[in-house]
Amino acid sequence: MPRYNLRVSYKEKDRAKEFGARWDAKKKTWYYEGDVLPQELEFWYPGGMMQEDHTVQHGAEAAFLSGMQYKEKGMKPNSPAILEKNNMSLMDSGIVSKIPDLSQYKTVSEVNEMISEKYVETPEFQRIMVKGEITNYNGHSGMHYYFSIKEETGQGNQKRTVLLPCCIWESVAFSVLKFELRQGQQVAIIGELQFYEALGKTSLIVRQIHNIGEGTANLAFLKLKEKLRAEGLFDEEYKKEIPKHPEKVGIVTSKDGQAIRDICKVAQKRNPYVQLILYHVKVQGKDAADSIIKGIKKLDGLGLDAIIVGRGGGSDEELMVYNEESIARTVFAARTPIVSAVGHQGHFTLIDYVADKRVATPSEAAEETIPDIMRDIKRVDELGESIRNHMRHAFDRRKLLLEAKKKSLESYQPEQLIKNRKERLERLSEQMKRNIRQTFDQRNHRLEVALTRLNGLSPTAKLVKGFGYISFEQKPVVSVEMLRPEDEVEIKIHDGDIRAKVMEVKNIKELPDS
Repeated sequence: MPRYNLRVSYKEKDRAKEFGARWDAKKKTWYYEGDVLPQELEFWYPGGMMQEDHTVQHGAEAAFLSGMQYKEKGMKPNSPAILEKNNMSLMDSGIVSKIPDLSQYKTVSEVNEMISEKYVETPEFQRIMVKGEITNYNGHSGMHYYFSIKEETGQGNQKRTVLLPCCIWESVAFSVLKFELRQGQQVAIIGELQFYEALGKTSLIVRQIHNIGEGTANLAFLKLKEKLRAEGLFDEEYKKEIPKHPEKVGIVTSKDGQAIRDICKVAQKRNPYVQLILYHVKVQGKDAADSIIKGIKKLDGLGLDAIIVGRGGGSDEELMVYNEESIARTVFAARTPIVSAVGHQGHFTLIDYVADKRVATPSEAAEETIPDIMRDIKRVDELGESIRNHMRHAFDRRKLLLEAKKKSLESYQPEQLIKNRKERLERLSEQMKRNIRQTFDQRNHRLEVALTRLNGLSPTAKLVKGFGYISFEQKPVVSVEMLRPEDEVEIKIHDGDIRAKVMEVKNIKELPDS
């Protein structure tokens, strides 16, 4: 891996360590080892765009600490005026020499070339046998195999991890690598040291590698992981659902790291109305575990909707604090839903298994926790504009149709049409009246004729001429055979009824011929 040499002052060392800076005790220099220098460390990197010149400041600080008299005229050691005066004083006193003859100085490439030559010329560097535990291996990327082997040294507060970068060339991997590399393996390696001049980096080029079992650190991790799994800390039934529309989200990370900046950036874009509450903690090194636990417990007591715990990536060693059992149990015991965002894809720590939701990066944690209401608002605006456009188009179409109908109606001359229709209606009305009168007269005449005929046929109409209607027991007498002497009959004439008794009954057939 590339190595970046850093210029870190004594008072800045703790802050630099939080972002991955390390101290080389032999070379007495600070450095960062990794493919990409974190943005937080660019301040101390001489080749970075954000690098400031600390020469005057360091010189003034050194002079102040060594007892130089800079308290005159009430000046304070950290003010710009004193730094400028200190610089001049140091120049004049000879503590800081004047500009040297630069022709005596070598370039960086010349020095690195010298180191590289020394590596080649040193027999001990050409065949090194070393054992260690694999770390910082993220899988085969399709080219060479890059990883490190580590060793845990020291005890208690003096305990530290020592790393050695390794590389297996793709061209020899088939013959060298007889097993699948993975994190935590204990391996025995035979190889040669090479110095990469472009980055000033030393790597062990692997010629032989043997798997000799699980590494001590990995065994301890797996044992703890299995213990927590057996206790049910990883079970899905205990996972709390992340609220869909949170109002307050807590963040447990460093205030100076890239993680908080990424979260704020995503939150501002997705939902600027969500309140973010940061609890600043150490994310690696001594006291980091206690700091993180304190942060989780503090935010858990504030009644927040969710908590993000994480940092902006790092090596396996830099993420080790998130494998602490105490942190895992604190995350499990929290009442607030917790999203873990430690490391990147491929890096898993214990809290990733215990947390209610695991994501690879702080940015993804913000996306998972904070809904994109700005997208919804934009969608609503777009739908509103679409509806307004449809309404305008519909209105315009109806307006055009109305105008066309109006023109069509005007072409028919409705007033004249109404007048014509009215005159026709009057004519039809008069004609209908005449037809009704004519029909009435015809029907009335026919009725009179029918009544006359009916009257002529009516038996009662003849009663006025001396005729009568004879009935016996409410039946008309139509034959003398219906009556017997002494029968009472009823005779109806035109002006009343007559009750009579039959004195004699004679049948015409029985009368003698005259």
